[in-house]
Amino acid sequence: MGYKVLGWDASGPSLSVGLIDDGRVVADITWARPRLAGTHLVSWIDQLVREFGRPDGLAVGVGPGSFTGVRVAVTAAKAYAAIWGVPVKGVSSLAAWARGVAPPAYVVVTSERRGSAFYLGYYWVGPSGPEPLIPDTAINGALPEGFPLTREVVVLGPAAEDAQWLSRIGRQARPGQAILSGGQVALTAWPAVQWGESDDPLTLAPAYLRPPAASV
Repeated sequence: MGYKVLGWDASGPSLSVGLIDDGRVVADITWARPRLAGTHLVSWIDQLVREFGRPDGLAVGVGPGSFTGVRVAVTAAKAYAAIWGVPVKGVSSLAAWARGVAPPAYVVVTSERRGSAFYLGYYWVGPSGPEPLIPDTAINGALPEGFPLTREVVVLGPAAEDAQWLSRIGRQARPGQAILSGGQVALTAWPAVQWGESDDPLTLAPAYLRPPAASV
């Protein structure tokens, strides 16, 4: 096998662990119960390591998203990077989710909605992956400057299921079906991990963007 990167995420509507080999997804496990990430994450990681061998690098979705899920995922990444002595790269969970949309496309990703509060990322997804058009942000009622968008845009996450939020996001907004997978997390981090642009496991931290008690 080639250069293997093991990635995982527990920030959104599912827990997922995936493995890529030289930029190709070879395994993905996903379960729509992220609140139980602490119970299943380690066993899934061990399962893929037994099947494919120890990875050459690690990738983890650092959020924004579920506080508990992100904390569990990042803590595991720091621990495995130290134990195995392999590089680790934290990536935006929203960017990794956007990567699931077939390029070319403009993509808005929403996550962890609580009433009118949620996280939002806006990306251009091209052949080389997602590029942020604005920083990932915490929304609390008002959308960022420039919204509603006038171009055609794919919307992922809870806002995609709400007609009112779809119209506020864009006049040509349409819901997408992409899921957030561990393979997408690994693909998003792969260039950085492979070429030595990894993170320090000691300082790798979740991207919470707002305190747990944010008003909704």
